[in-house]
Amino acid sequence: MPNTSPLDLPPQEPDTPGAISNLDGLIRFLIDKGWLILTCLVLAVIAAAIYVQRATRIYEAVATVQVQQEAQKVVKVEQVRSEDLRALDMLNTIAQKLCSPALLEQVLETNHLLPAAGAAITNASGKHLTRDDVLASYENNVKAVLRRNTRLIDVSVRNKDPRVAARLANSLVRNYLLQEALSSETTTTNADTFLQSQADRLQTKLEAAEQKLADYRKRVGAVSLEQNQDIVTPQLQNLNQLLTQSQAALVQAQGAYRDSLKMGTNVDALLAYPGVANATEVMAVNSQLADAENQFAILKQRYRHKHPKYIQAQAAVDALKAQLAKAVMKLRSRIQESLRIAYTNAFTAEQGLEAQVHTAESNAMNLGDVAVQFNVLSRKVASDRAEFDSVISRLNETSVAAQVAPERITLVQPAVVPDKPAWPKVALIFALAVFGGLGLGFGISLLLYTLNTSFRTVEDVEHHLGMPVLGAVPKVRAATGGKDNKLVAAEGSTSVGAEVFRSLRTTVSMLGREEDRRTCLFTSSLPNEGKTFTSVNYAVSLAQQGLRTLLVDADLRKPSVSEFFLGNGAHLSGITDYFLGRKAFDDLCIQQKDVPHLSWMPVGTLVPNPSELLTQSDFRRFLQEGLTRFDRIVIDTAPVLPVSDTLLLAGKVQTVVLIVQGNKTSYKAVERGLQLLRGAGAPISGIVLNLLPHRRFGGYYYSYYHGYGYGYYGDKRSKKSASHAA
Repeated sequence: MPNTSPLDLPPQEPDTPGAISNLDGLIRFLIDKGWLILTCLVLAVIAAAIYVQRATRIYEAVATVQVQQEAQKVVKVEQVRSEDLRALDMLNTIAQKLCSPALLEQVLETNHLLPAAGAAITNASGKHLTRDDVLASYENNVKAVLRRNTRLIDVSVRNKDPRVAARLANSLVRNYLLQEALSSETTTTNADTFLQSQADRLQTKLEAAEQKLADYRKRVGAVSLEQNQDIVTPQLQNLNQLLTQSQAALVQAQGAYRDSLKMGTNVDALLAYPGVANATEVMAVNSQLADAENQFAILKQRYRHKHPKYIQAQAAVDALKAQLAKAVMKLRSRIQESLRIAYTNAFTAEQGLEAQVHTAESNAMNLGDVAVQFNVLSRKVASDRAEFDSVISRLNETSVAAQVAPERITLVQPAVVPDKPAWPKVALIFALAVFGGLGLGFGISLLLYTLNTSFRTVEDVEHHLGMPVLGAVPKVRAATGGKDNKLVAAEGSTSVGAEVFRSLRTTVSMLGREEDRRTCLFTSSLPNEGKTFTSVNYAVSLAQQGLRTLLVDADLRKPSVSEFFLGNGAHLSGITDYFLGRKAFDDLCIQQKDVPHLSWMPVGTLVPNPSELLTQSDFRRFLQEGLTRFDRIVIDTAPVLPVSDTLLLAGKVQTVVLIVQGNKTSYKAVERGLQLLRGAGAPISGIVLNLLPHRRFGGYYYSYYHGYGYGYYGDKRSKKSASHAA
């Protein structure tokens, strides 16, 4: 059973070493991977520079128009309401019309930039483009943006040629103005034509009625025509007045109903009708559509067309457009129906009054056919005159309204040929490259940090294994020559390696009573973790303390102690010869000349079955015999995972130290090695974290030891030597 120690830590639940356990370790790791982050940054900047160098220069020309607020009309035209062009929905409608595909196609046709229908052109890269392809490419480069809190709209056009961009921007505004003027002129002309035809017809009808009245007056005489008028006239005048008003209302209702029947199914054209555009439900949907289109325009700059947010915003805009079209068509039908009902009611009222008039006339027939016929002709003349006057009044109002109608938009700032390209934006691209490069570097570093399942720091070992770290051994080199120095513990007092193993010696000595720590076994989970290096230098540090120390090479598979001391794998008798009974104990111990108090015992004759030899041998007797001659015995053994040799010896010593190579050995391998050692009854005292890479800012314990307390004395000793030499 392992001996209790003041350095033993309470057991903790193992955790994944790859996870970010503390901020300090992450910062140290990122500093170590600074070269990777810097490389990603440099590559990103180089890529940005190449892109900026090779990117096609795109120029943007902007023409600014102002939407005028429509003034109050001079005359009152019925069923026409004043449009408030300050409303956001109307401003956005005009902005959308300015970049509509139909208008753009007309502009490209005007500037001879579209191929003929069915034909194709070849671009600079040799690709054939149809008429639709060219139109689609220009649509993506045309944009109309409403300035916030103003009635100004910026119409921008992007193109590789700055002159073409300016020409198209100005042409868009011109064609829109011509289109609006033509639409207004067409509407006025249609109204004038209809009213003029009605006026001509009513004038002919009025002239005929007046002629009949004049002829009748001449035939019957004026005296006979006025008889009994005091009786007939009041009733007929009242009915005639009502009938005249009804007929005038019928004409107006008929004209309004015919105008409504000319309303088409085009949503934009229907929105030009004030009764449609100013409807509450249409204005509400139009406002929502404007907000959705503004949001969609912003998302277009951030996301691509396959992004979920892009698709969602586009679907919302399409849904609102469909809702707007549905509301407009429903309102159109409602307007037509209301005008039809008004026309039907007016017609019915006229028929009723005419019936009443006929009844009154029949009652007045008894007063004389002459008077009645005279009154009929007079009424007909008055009715025809009222209809004619009403149509003439409508015709005059329409003409005057067309003359005083204000212009909807005006060109404030025409587009000029741009001097500098709008794309590529060098500052933005390099800023994105810097942030992208840093982000990629940090991302890769964090990924490597997460995927690294090895132990990087002393805190990692103690946190995840719940065992004390007896020492942290860095990668040390000789003071001269640049090669790995194997006996670093034998270097001077200012040596980092020597101080590390002196610290390890002190730590092990504090694990318990001295008589309980005389035999120490070093092993590892996997090969090449530096167990022989650690055991040799630990033995050297014990000998430097004046303790008679024996280093035993018990790695019967791959012995290395002889190579450490002799520099070659010379065949010497050793521990196997002792177990086989060929040599005595004292004959196998070799005194190391340059390290007083240190002896070592090689492996000896290699045997084909090391495990069987160790099983049959009395290793406890070997240790007891050694302790009669030496104060300490240090044993270097084979790794525990590949072979089971060490497990046969680990339970027979007083101290077992597991060597773990930092930043390389997987935590699963270490946990498995510890499990096997515990199963063999090994007194595991702690872990030695070996071959730690050098870090900036003191990433490991040895960084604290290095240079602490020796710089001053080293400088002082150097000064004394210099003074003595002088």
